Amino acid sequence: MATMIPGGLDFVERAPLRVVTEVSLRQSPQQVWEVLVDTERWPEWFRACKAARTTSEVGHGVGSTRWVHVDLFKVNERFIVWDEGEQWGFTILDANLPLADTVVEVVRLSPEGDGTRLVYTFSIALKPWLRPLTAVFRWKFTSMFRSSLAGLAPYLDQRFAPAAGAPTAQPA
Repeated sequence: MATMIPGGLDFVERAPLRVVTEVSLRQSPQQVWEVLVDTERWPEWFRACKAARTTSEVGHGVGSTRWVHVDLFKVNERFIVWDEGEQWGFTILDANLPLADTVVEVVRLSPEGDGTRLVYTFSIALKPWLRPLTAVFRWKFTSMFRSSLAGLAPYLDQRFAPAAGAPTAQPA
C-alpha cells in the first residue's frame, strides 16, 4: 500500500481537483445519516464499492478508521470530521494504487423540503506525473460518484418504506 499525505477539511477548498456530486433524497437527514455511517452495507447501494469494513475499535467518530474497496482502489481511511446527522469526512491514509498524494472526501447533509440534500465532495491531489491527465481523472471520478450515488435513493426508498398494511396518517 502506498502511504499518502493525510489532509484536513481545509484541503477540500484548495485541492487541485474537486468533484462535487449532489443528490436530493426523500428521507430525513437522520435516515440518510443512518445509511451513510453503516460502513459494512455500502456495497448494497454504492455501485463502485465492492467491500467495506470498520477497522478501528470504535467504529464511529473523528479518528475512527475503515477499509474500503472501491472500483480498482483499496484504501484505508480515517475520519476527520463527524457531525452527527450533518456531515462527515475522511482522508485516505494509504492506497493500493499510488495515484495521489492526498485525498479528502466530505459528505454534507441538509434538510430540503421533507427530504435531504446530500453533497458529496471528492478532493484529490494527483501525483505530479499524473497531473497532465487531470481531465481524464475528473471524468472518471465524476462518472463513478454519479453512478454510485444514484443507488442511494432506491436503497433508502426500500429501507425506509412503510410496512405493508401499516396505518397511514389521517387528516384531522
